[in-house]
Amino acid sequence: MSRELTDICEPLRELRSRFQAHVEPHRRALWGYCLRLTGSVWDAEDLVQDTLQRAFAGLANLWQPVNARAWLFRIASHAWIDCCRAEAGAELCALDETALVDDTPPEHRVLAREAVERLVHALTPLQRVVFLLSETLDYRAHEVAALLDTTPGAVKAALHRARGALAAAPAREASPRAALSGPRAHADVVRRYIAAFDARDPDALAALLHERAVTTIVGSAVELGRDTSRRNSLAEWALEPLPQWVKAGVLDGRDVLFVFAGDTRQRAVLHSVIALEIGDGAVLAQHTYYFTPELLELAAEALGVPAGTHGYQYDFTGVVWTG
Repeated sequence: MSRELTDICEPLRELRSRFQAHVEPHRRALWGYCLRLTGSVWDAEDLVQDTLQRAFAGLANLWQPVNARAWLFRIASHAWIDCCRAEAGAELCALDETALVDDTPPEHRVLAREAVERLVHALTPLQRVVFLLSETLDYRAHEVAALLDTTPGAVKAALHRARGALAAAPAREASPRAALSGPRAHADVVRRYIAAFDARDPDALAALLHERAVTTIVGSAVELGRDTSRRNSLAEWALEPLPQWVKAGVLDGRDVLFVFAGDTRQRAVLHSVIALEIGDGAVLAQHTYYFTPELLELAAEALGVPAGTHGYQYDFTGVVWTG
């Protein structure tokens, strides 16, 4: 990184910290909205992080006051719709005012509320956005229309179709979000990673990383390269006084490592979740979910343990990470 860009990093971190503090009151609602939109813990977290990055990057383009909550939901809605449009075979329907019926039967409203967990399977992405904004967040038709750049009539038509589709959708049995299990893919590398972690051995962990491995503390920092991670996050982790250990498991269909912490194993909390990308016998990337309280709470509840609380951001004041 050039010296000029390095000089910009510190003031940008300070601005991002102020931004995150400003939007923090809306984070939980935003995450819940994204989870219902996507139906996946991982896609929800990705959508939240993408929304926050877009919002922060767009600050310089704002020349008028905005409602922070509405602004975040608008960005998330459009980001999700764009993502679905980009995916091959994603079923998207345009919002229009045809087949609009104003007197939606009351039983459809009741069934719609009971079927909110089924909406991922029953509705198109656009219908999902309209339904969630209208039915679970109590946005009015003209407010949804403003967020989606359409008309109130088109919103009402989409909402009517969504209610009908949910009323007709069969009940679905919810599967567990998280569970402990032995390593599945790349078992040898995962077992060595667990052994090095439980031994609190940063050198052994670093040895498992590819020389160009990318380490991401989701929503907080990115380290490029094995040596950078060894000098920074691994060095800090090795000095943490609280006992930690890790167990392999599955979270929403994805192999992960659950990191537990506590003075005893009987009083442990879920400290963080690590997702590894492995290839050619080495860790190519590791994603640590630490400043993601909603994801940790959901996983901890499924595992039957308390969730550790770390907030949404790290205090970088006075910290200098070396490249």
